[in-house]
Amino acid sequence: MHSLGRVSAVAGLALVGATFAFSAGAAALYFEKTAVKTGSEATCLRFASDTAKIEKFTNVHKGNSEVAGQVNGAYVAITCIGRGSQPAIAVVMSVANDFAVAKQVGQAAASRIKGIVCFDTPC
Repeated sequence: MHSLGRVSAVAGLALVGATFAFSAGAAALYFEKTAVKTGSEATCLRFASDTAKIEKFTNVHKGNSEVAGQVNGAYVAITCIGRGSQPAIAVVMSVANDFAVAKQVGQAAASRIKGIVCFDTPC
């Protein structure tokens, strides 16, 4: 699947998940993309899993293309896009009833994932 198509599909799934999680009132979506310290999509997803653990996500679920969970009243989904010899890109999407909450949680997750470094070889 084309990378842009995959990001759109995951963003759509995050929004659908948020609709169920936040059935009362309007939901706000924040998303951010950031380069991570690996070229591997699979390693980036491991970084996403580490981010979920460190940031204390609850109701975490992991798939082949995302790691998602809830934290501080927001639903957060992280997906990764490998780009060959360039650093992989993590896309962090956060949905909450309040945009300030969605933004704060999304920025915290994005900041965390871009700071993770792999010490094992290969990464």
